[in-house]
Amino acid sequence: MITGPDVRLFADDPMEFFGGSRHAMHTMPPHDLAALQLAALRLRFAELRDRLPVLRAMADEQGIDGITRLDDAAPLLFPHTIYKSYPASLLLEGRFDRLTTWLSRLVTVDLSGLDVSGCDSIDGWLDLLDGRTELRLAHSSGTSGTMSFIPHTREQYTRLYDIVRLEVLPGPERSGERLDVVWPGFRTGRSGIDRHAAAMAERIAGSPDRFHSAHPGPLSADVMFLAARLRAAAARGEAGRMEIPATLRERRAEFEEAQRAAAAGMGRYVEELAERLAGRRVVSLSLWATYHEMATAGLARGIEGVFAPDSVIFPGGGAKGTALPADWARGVERFAGVPALRYCYAMAEVIALNLICPRGRYHIEPWVVLYVLDPDTGAPLPREGTRTGRAAFFDLLADVCWGGFVSGDEVTVDWSPCGCGRTTPHLATDIGRYSDRRGDDKITCAATPEALNDALDFLNGALL
Repeated sequence: MITGPDVRLFADDPMEFFGGSRHAMHTMPPHDLAALQLAALRLRFAELRDRLPVLRAMADEQGIDGITRLDDAAPLLFPHTIYKSYPASLLLEGRFDRLTTWLSRLVTVDLSGLDVSGCDSIDGWLDLLDGRTELRLAHSSGTSGTMSFIPHTREQYTRLYDIVRLEVLPGPERSGERLDVVWPGFRTGRSGIDRHAAAMAERIAGSPDRFHSAHPGPLSADVMFLAARLRAAAARGEAGRMEIPATLRERRAEFEEAQRAAAAGMGRYVEELAERLAGRRVVSLSLWATYHEMATAGLARGIEGVFAPDSVIFPGGGAKGTALPADWARGVERFAGVPALRYCYAMAEVIALNLICPRGRYHIEPWVVLYVLDPDTGAPLPREGTRTGRAAFFDLLADVCWGGFVSGDEVTVDWSPCGCGRTTPHLATDIGRYSDRRGDDKITCAATPEALNDALDFLNGALL
């Protein structure tokens, strides 16, 4: 029987709830897991409904006062565009006061006393939020013209990487052990993937000398946004009219140093890895294309079999529009010296890696409620058998924001137990984007258009 304390522990600290056992996390009978997830979802809704104006607006419009089934939450799943729903002018004009007001409507963290008058850049704003609040915003690349700012907390990342430790250092006798982390990117950053760097450095590496990044400095959010704007301007034939903000011009030395570090490229990095970490067990997380670049640089220099064979390499993110050769993964395995890669299905909106199993299926973590929606109507498909549709999720770890959102991914899920022995729902690896397969990605969530518009109107009220 599920008790209130059990539900609270499951929602807040799944590792503690499952007794530090990855096996237990993925072998609970499906009916029992669904009941536990429902209880936790009801808890989150009860706690957040009247504290998050956007959620309250959507719930009021649709007359939702409570949740009795998992599917009852489907009309309350946010479109993934909600986290860039502020007026684009706010970012372009550096109106961080109004951006903070917009953010305050998406989180329960009190931002009313946050003095942003000294913020003159995106990096400065994120610095302030990191230093003065528990929030850790994960930003997107800005290729759409605006950046998404997805709210998480430091505690969420800590919880995740305490669980990832169970994958790479199983057993209580290894609780104090540390591993070298290979991070083939900038040492720090606040993008969706770069937020993981700090957590890996703290929870797995444990000390700066065990965290090996390709570039020693930070990845600037301002530079990423500027790069996206430059690409968009070039596509319109207007690159020559782009004005560089004075705040960025003043940071020229910082950016030149980052450019020099990047120019050294993967060649120097793989040589350093071969020298420092030869034969050592490592853990690494990065994008498919980054690993392909790293392996190509290494193999071209005759460097292969660098790490211990029980090292763990987590590629995620898919090809991201990059044309990778069919055998790219084999090249990474050959360079790293591992028999297989541990693919993960991850996204910035959810604090989970959703690892692949020996049968080649992505297993959804138990603290993540999976929905598969009809791509045309937005209605949730039955939670049984094999279904193909639009993936949506509720991250139960989210306690200062609403954890439900609709993705742009087309997935095929099997709700029945997997041949690997796990009982959690699992996805085929053929995951696509509706924007690629159907052209314009017109997201239809289960919420009525009126409810969504009312919520967005409230979110952006008086910001312009």
